[in-house]
Formats: sequence, C-alpha cells, structure tokens
Amino acid sequence: MTAYADKRLHEERQIMNLIAEKLIKQHPGLSADAVVQVVEDAYHRFDEQPIRDFVPLLVERRAHEQLGDRATATPESFDDLH
Repeated sequence: MTAYADKRLHEERQIMNLIAEKLIKQHPGLSADAVVQVVEDAYHRFDEQPIRDFVPLLVERRAHEQLGDRATATPESFDDLH
C-alpha cells in the first residue's frame, strides 16, 4: 500500500468510529457492540470497491437500515460534519 492509501484507510477507519458513536447514541436500546458490528459489516461490504468517496455515507445508510431506522439524513445531521 502507498502512503496515500494508508492515510486514506486510516481516515476511513476514523469516520467509521464516528458513525458508530453517532448510531450508538441514536439507538440507546441496542448494545454498543451490536451497533459497532452492524457498522463493521456494512463497511466491509465495500472492501473491494475502488471508488471510496461515498463509502461513509453508504455505510451509515446501510447501518441505519440494519438497525431498523429507515430515516434519511436530515439537515441537522450535517451539522455534525463541521
């Protein structure tokens, strides 16, 4: 792996952690381990995809679906990105 690819993978892992933290807060009735596992499963579905730009968004949506939350992103949720 190149230094750029390593850096990008590290950044993706950080984003996955943030997504998991966010979903844990949104789903207090579920164990943190269960939510993390759903995020990891969703993330690994994209392992072989060469284009990575939308992976975080797709992982979050897929995890929401798996957790039973069919809501789409709201304008308030974009505040977390800044």
